Amino acid sequence: MLKNKLNILFLTARFPFPVIGGDRLKPYNLISHLAKHHNVTLVSFFHGSAIPEDYKKAIHSLGVDLHIIPLSSLTAGVNATKKLFEFPLEIGFYYSKEYKQIVDDLIKNQKFDISFAFFMRTAEYLKNHDIKKILIAEDCRTLYQKRSYETSNNFIQKNVRLWEFKRLCKYEPEIVKHFNATTLVSNQDIEAMKKQNPTTKYFLLTNGTDIDYFKPDNTIDRKDILFAGKIDVWANQLMIKKIVNDILPEIHKVVPDTKLNIVGANPPKSVLDLKSEKINVIGNVPEMLPYLQKAALFLHPHNGGSGIQNKLIEAMSSGCPVVTTPTGNQGINAEHGKHLLIGKNDSELAENAIKIIQDKDFAAKLSKNARELIVNKLSWQSVFKELDKLIYETLDNN
Repeated sequence: MLKNKLNILFLTARFPFPVIGGDRLKPYNLISHLAKHHNVTLVSFFHGSAIPEDYKKAIHSLGVDLHIIPLSSLTAGVNATKKLFEFPLEIGFYYSKEYKQIVDDLIKNQKFDISFAFFMRTAEYLKNHDIKKILIAEDCRTLYQKRSYETSNNFIQKNVRLWEFKRLCKYEPEIVKHFNATTLVSNQDIEAMKKQNPTTKYFLLTNGTDIDYFKPDNTIDRKDILFAGKIDVWANQLMIKKIVNDILPEIHKVVPDTKLNIVGANPPKSVLDLKSEKINVIGNVPEMLPYLQKAALFLHPHNGGSGIQNKLIEAMSSGCPVVTTPTGNQGINAEHGKHLLIGKNDSELAENAIKIIQDKDFAAKLSKNARELIVNKLSWQSVFKELDKLIYETLDNN
């Protein structure tokens, strides 16, 4: 922990409460940690017109000075269109004169020791200020969009992502030049960024989980297959489709009584319509933990993308055996056969799931090893230590 109390400016594109999804989970935890020891000022968009009072109270209770800018999706979409040839879409969508004015005034009137832009979407607001600044980029967006357009079968999605990829190829290597350090959640993302811009300082700042909350319950008999996540997210819908159409039928050939539970926020009609005798769809649950504690395995046919899969960290911390792909394991760096099982195609994923369902002793060992890995390497406390170290090194350059 840093000994001197610092004045810290922290920018987010999405209001970090309620703590649902990676774009809220990590900033909330980082801000919580920083506010225990320093003076933190948070500037954040809120997607909507009127923010609930309990959302504001949750952040104020951390001891944070809060500045909120309402963000209308319609207005943001129009802004993104206007800046189509200036910024990538995701940057243009989050560009606001009001947000910029608030940040400019805060930096003019207060002395901040260091500042953070969470996600590249807020980097524009800090890039021209003479202040120590860290970009928490999380993933290489160019790599993400490249994998997304290459794997997309939807004509519109494919072309939109191709456009975004081409814009990011110019924007991403330039924006990081304005920051003292850029953090990413995996070594794969760091290597991809270095290929674009080898001169910037990159640091690994992975994601963590609450190991005291996400823990196993060994009194519960584990059964059935689980897929969980924000179901209104396109990538998750693709994975659900792959499980239902390509993987589950292969599993049922060997273990026909196994059921699939699809659990998560905002399931669209296309997913709700999948309900059957062997497929259950459960939307908007208050807690994910009970489902992680009672599932025989978490099936995650990840394909493409970048960054790190928070849902897998939580599953492993809860002792839920995981079957995923090489890209699903990215950033977690677990060992196949020891901490989880990795399949490179649908057949291998099905075979791995069957092995866990049929071999209870092997599943128990996998569960135990996975929990130990998360406790030792991917707890929030581990992340906080790395964050403090990065702040110290950035300020020490003075």
